[in-house]
Amino acid sequence: MLIVFIPAICIVALGMYVRILQYEPLYPDINPEEFENQTGEFLIPILPNDPVIGDRKAPITLVAFEDFACPACQQQSTILNNVLQKHPGKIKIIWKGLPVSEFPYSSTPAHHYAYCANLQNKFDEFKELAFTNSDNLSSNTLTSISGNMGLDTEKLQTCLESTDVELYTQNTQQIAQILNVQAVPTFFIDNKQIQNPTNEAGWEALLNL
Repeated sequence: MLIVFIPAICIVALGMYVRILQYEPLYPDINPEEFENQTGEFLIPILPNDPVIGDRKAPITLVAFEDFACPACQQQSTILNNVLQKHPGKIKIIWKGLPVSEFPYSSTPAHHYAYCANLQNKFDEFKELAFTNSDNLSSNTLTSISGNMGLDTEKLQTCLESTDVELYTQNTQQIAQILNVQAVPTFFIDNKQIQNPTNEAGWEALLNL
């Protein structure tokens, strides 16, 4: 019996050793220590390819973690769009897509398409169409949305096949994990999580508009 089991144990041990040697951090681009202030508080990093909604020079910055398949996110998106229109130049939203939905379709591909749409300066349009189809974010729907938007097909495909899009999603997930984001939508102002207002008046009061 020992003659049979010893080689098997050795093979398993060798396999585990190889996996340890091959191990890489799941999210290699975000080092929490690099984004801490003097008190050790984690400062939310603004990544180069984070979509920005509103005037980039606006004095108020809102960081939003949302998912395209989330009804509450869609509702908040509509409310905030109205607030932005009523108060131009006052607010900018740093949008961080956090795919959490798996049924009826995983929302991760939608976030990949959003990343690529943003590279073509069409994130706002994609966001509205994705939220409109939030209950059916299938591959066919995403292809249809990108076609209706007039996204450059060749650039889109190159982007979707790149490692950048997956790494960007993973980095956003890690940031959410560090911040202990428990659900979407979650919003931060001045690096502090807020209680989400439920209407335009609530947002205006919170933001002193």
